[in-house]
Amino acid sequence: MSNRPPYSKLLDEYNVLVLGETQSGKSTLIQYMRKYANPDVEINTKALGTGYLSHTLDVATTTISTDLPEYYVTHTKGAKGAKINYGEFITAPDEYDYEDYINMHKNLETKMGDAQLPKKVKFNLIDTPGLNATAGDDESHVQKIFRALNEAKTIHLLLIAISSGPFTHGLRDAIKAYVDLFPGFDGIIAFVHTHFDYKNRHPACAQISHAIDMRTESLRGIMGRTSFPQFKIDCNVYNKRPIRDCITLNTIRKILDLATFNRPVDMLHTVVNKTRKMRDIDICLRDEFQTAIAHIKQKKWREYPREGALLADLLSCESDIHDLEWRIRALDEFFIRYNAALPEVLHEERRDMEYEVIGLGQIVTVCYQERGVLGFPISGRDLLCHEIQVVHEIGRGRDEGPWRSWQADFQPMSSPHHSLVHVKIYTTRCEKYRDVIEQKLREHRKLLCKRRKAIRRRDQIAHHRERWPQQIRNVVDEHAEKLRALGFLANDFQMPEVFKALVDAEVYIGDTAQCLKKVEKVYMELAKRGKCLARQSQL
Repeated sequence: MSNRPPYSKLLDEYNVLVLGETQSGKSTLIQYMRKYANPDVEINTKALGTGYLSHTLDVATTTISTDLPEYYVTHTKGAKGAKINYGEFITAPDEYDYEDYINMHKNLETKMGDAQLPKKVKFNLIDTPGLNATAGDDESHVQKIFRALNEAKTIHLLLIAISSGPFTHGLRDAIKAYVDLFPGFDGIIAFVHTHFDYKNRHPACAQISHAIDMRTESLRGIMGRTSFPQFKIDCNVYNKRPIRDCITLNTIRKILDLATFNRPVDMLHTVVNKTRKMRDIDICLRDEFQTAIAHIKQKKWREYPREGALLADLLSCESDIHDLEWRIRALDEFFIRYNAALPEVLHEERRDMEYEVIGLGQIVTVCYQERGVLGFPISGRDLLCHEIQVVHEIGRGRDEGPWRSWQADFQPMSSPHHSLVHVKIYTTRCEKYRDVIEQKLREHRKLLCKRRKAIRRRDQIAHHRERWPQQIRNVVDEHAEKLRALGFLANDFQMPEVFKALVDAEVYIGDTAQCLKKVEKVYMELAKRGKCLARQSQL
């Protein structure tokens, strides 16, 4: 069980993907990140939305260079240079007093403090078009995002921006689409609640807190686990209030800090789940291909009465083999995705001491599976600490088996306003899905056996094919191509090479009728290419 010290493998460059609905605040967040890295930078207001329309129509990458400094507020007169501990304002008994405190601006200024990293590194902030826009260009935007990810090759952090407001069914569906789009990114996702008014941090704002708790519960259902990083931020680039500005800048530091902490995701190890429009188009095409195949099987062979019975038998065998092969391929893809020694996040917890109001001097306990025993072993844990020492850690002993629960006690070493602990607990993906994998392995073996029998039956018929005229051979080839194309429609996800072919052909740009024709064309080209490869392998 390795304890990865912070920044032991600090890179020179990190890639951060920013997703979110139209007008969720993605571009504004990135502009504020520019301001964080360089306080003198001029905000590009042309890159910001109008409140109704998004200005981000293409994927755009903004690169900043920073060593993740902390910001603070000081007096410019009187006790000149003295830092303001604005974290103490939250203890004000009246929420209106707290609001007055954080709105103070006279004789105050925000300054850059000590760096958190030993060197400056680059953060490539990948801004994306908003999905679920009224224009209905989701699929073309997904194509652009996919291209950008392939160029980046590795992603270290995926931010999903959520604008504060009602958590509608539409918003829930959109967030689920972002989470499901690239399932391999689950372990590096963080949510940023934008347009959050810092006055609502006060304990008296119970109604706002309850709404945030309800939203968090919905996100847990979408993520499938109870813990994941969330940040509340007010990205008002026109803000002139030093304390509010400082809170925003330090929140950005914590967000970017995640990129250096996360285990990166390689695009080669992920797949693309189909959007709703992709699924709808594939369903239409599936019906078309199945109708065409049935037409070939039920009618075409009647044109050749001498060979009709054998031809019908051969086509039935080919259909059975096709069905078995794609079911086997789907299982093979499942094994690639799940029967792999890749890390799967079980638990993620972050403690920022500056938000702790009660018991600042006490030991903070972080645990997983405090009660009961986990059904599969913990394969590892990453631990990021700033100004905190590990007092006690419970895990496996030197001669004991793998960890099946974990707990640690942390003690702040200095001012609690600089204290942070972030823990990730992992299992391997193959361990987490072991029961399902075993079940599908048994199913896989049965399908292989059925396919061998079907191939033997087909081979018994195939020797007659040498005496068939070319017209009949053409029917068999046409049937085989339709079957191969039908195979691309079998799953709810796209293989990377298939999706890339669709993206390169820009098949989802246009109305539904145009998209259907373009998608069908790509599938048929891939099917013909598969036929050529099959012939080459036979030679």
